[in-house]
Amino acid sequence: MFSRSAKTFALVIAGMLSLSACNPPMPPEVLATLAEQTYTCELGDTQLSAPEEIAAVAVDWQTSVAANCEGMSISPAAEPSAQVELQIGDPIDASCVAYSTVPFAADAVVFTANLDGISNVNLNATALEQIFKGEISNWNDSLLAELNPGFEMPDLPISYGSLLSAESAKPMTDWLSRLAKHDVAFAGGNTAIDSLDAGSLVLTTYSKATAIGITMVGIVAGSNVEKDLVVPDMSTISTGATQFKIKNNAGSIELTFDAKSKPIAPVGIDVAPNPYQAVSITNMRLCGVDSLKTRAAARYLLRQDSQGSLGLTTMIALPETLRVEALAAVSVGLPMPSLAPEGN
Repeated sequence: MFSRSAKTFALVIAGMLSLSACNPPMPPEVLATLAEQTYTCELGDTQLSAPEEIAAVAVDWQTSVAANCEGMSISPAAEPSAQVELQIGDPIDASCVAYSTVPFAADAVVFTANLDGISNVNLNATALEQIFKGEISNWNDSLLAELNPGFEMPDLPISYGSLLSAESAKPMTDWLSRLAKHDVAFAGGNTAIDSLDAGSLVLTTYSKATAIGITMVGIVAGSNVEKDLVVPDMSTISTGATQFKIKNNAGSIELTFDAKSKPIAPVGIDVAPNPYQAVSITNMRLCGVDSLKTRAAARYLLRQDSQGSLGLTTMIALPETLRVEALAAVSVGLPMPSLAPEGN
């Protein structure tokens, strides 16, 4: 069964009714919804590389393509190389000259905390900056107690570490800088996440933290701990991912985060939650010579994205605002779905 929102169906119907006899171009939302009802198949094999978090479902994609598109295949590659036409995530092979780069999945930058008996940890920009500077070195600090009224914070030294480069950590750096109203820089630190040291505070990704099942820190984005708390989860990260400005630049999608834009609630939620604003986007690159078979493979994977395949990973599916633009970008030159599809 296809997972579609009522809003998307309304857009489809409105788009259909507005089409005149001269057949003007259909809106991306309409094309995306119609694409869910059809397969676009092109003969040939396309190699695919993906990060560990996504590679787990690559075999499922391989099986799905074989079942639905005779003569078309997608072959998972162990790592990116000059021969891999579809490369998801980083790093990519240095020889990849991408003729289209589009968003594929959402992730986020998060802090994880390991405190025995404490399942929810809240911090704000001030507390984190003071921890980075060494001004707060113990979990029983009065500011941390104020931010966590439901727990008795332990008398335990804070050990800090980061698994991310400065570039990868930028979504969190930018968010905390906006909250603090001045530039916030992360300190060093060498505490690792896998050892789960008591008292550790480690900067990593949502997908990594979810994979190992460690507590993720909620960010208090205002003065009220209860009302302004943003805990990283699928709904808050998906909402934050709707705040990107989108630009199609010569067939590639460029995203700029706009913290002031109105967030859109995920499908199935009436009111948008406080958006988690340290969102990172995992891109898909189409490498080498522009090829319809590679574009068809990319479109197939973006179609699978909406049907829950990423739900089997620790990544988060794109909001429709991003996915429809990604579909439009990779679909250049491919047959467009008709208003009366013949079915799957």
